[in-house]
Amino acid sequence: MPEQPTPSPAAYAVPGWFMAVVTAPIVIGLLYFGREFLIPLAIAALLFILTAALVDRMDTAQIAGWPLPKWVARIMGVAIIFLGFTAVAVILSNEAEDFVSALPHYSERFQSLTMRLEDLLGTWIVGAIQRSIAEVDVGAWVSNLASRASGILATFSLVMLYLAFLFAERNSFLEKLPLMASKKSEADSARKILSSISESVKQYMWINTVTSAMSGAVAYVIFKIVGLDFAAALALVVFIAGFIPTIGAFIGITLPSLLAILQFDTWTPFLVVLIGYGAADQIIANVIQPMMQGKTLNLSTFMVVVSLAFWGAIWGGIGAFLAVPMMVVAMIICAEIDPLRPMAILFSGDGKLPNSEKL
Repeated sequence: MPEQPTPSPAAYAVPGWFMAVVTAPIVIGLLYFGREFLIPLAIAALLFILTAALVDRMDTAQIAGWPLPKWVARIMGVAIIFLGFTAVAVILSNEAEDFVSALPHYSERFQSLTMRLEDLLGTWIVGAIQRSIAEVDVGAWVSNLASRASGILATFSLVMLYLAFLFAERNSFLEKLPLMASKKSEADSARKILSSISESVKQYMWINTVTSAMSGAVAYVIFKIVGLDFAAALALVVFIAGFIPTIGAFIGITLPSLLAILQFDTWTPFLVVLIGYGAADQIIANVIQPMMQGKTLNLSTFMVVVSLAFWGAIWGGIGAFLAVPMMVVAMIICAEIDPLRPMAILFSGDGKLPNSEKL
């Protein structure tokens, strides 16, 4: 009998779709169950990239015609990040006591508003709203928030520790790449991917930080002019919400608008907040930010929303904050791995992958 040909190893190769189906649940499970470890690490990496962006900007600055030394720029970048966190802690601690003391006033205002709404919406609808709000235990919510304060402080300390060691080993890590790879081409490819990720996320973080700071500053000025309570805390919410795609703008305008309705007897402050800040935020988001950002990220808007939903479900509010940077990282890595390139094209806005040399 003639000998049967021996099948080649390629005949036993596992299909790519099968590997994706098997691997995806494992990766999602690791992300979910390892979130207590991964979230501080991801925040530290993001802050490291933001600090690197600040350092790059300071490198171009000059004092009396003299450029800043590299080590001075790094110290100043870390100091700005640390002072930013300190400012957040001070604002929240100062506003917490005022919030507790103002609760009775807001409760009275709410009762007055519900009486007016009965004539407009009907007793049944207003009663349903009141019952829903009554089920919210504000005291338990505040107590739960206070109990988490120690956990938040521990996470903050861990993030700062990660950040310090990331800066300490920044150069040595780059020197390890050639030693970790078996071939020089692999080391060059890894270095190129890391550089591409760093530059793209750095660009995103820098632009969002600047535009979110602009939105927060404008919001603070408008809230102060109107006389809105907790202006600093609300401006901080606006700043943080600027990093959350799609729903961030909605959060930034809804909270101060609702507070204006509860605080004042007239509709004028509400309209000033809604129209004044809303118009300014739209100008920043639709005119200034596109001018600064251009086509650097080239992300699909629909996939950004999907990424927001995914990371929000896996990591909660922090996941929503990290959704776009994570999507940028995933797109760049997928663009450099041939079997995953269709995913990178799906993530992109127009199908073009400018960071890949293969197009």
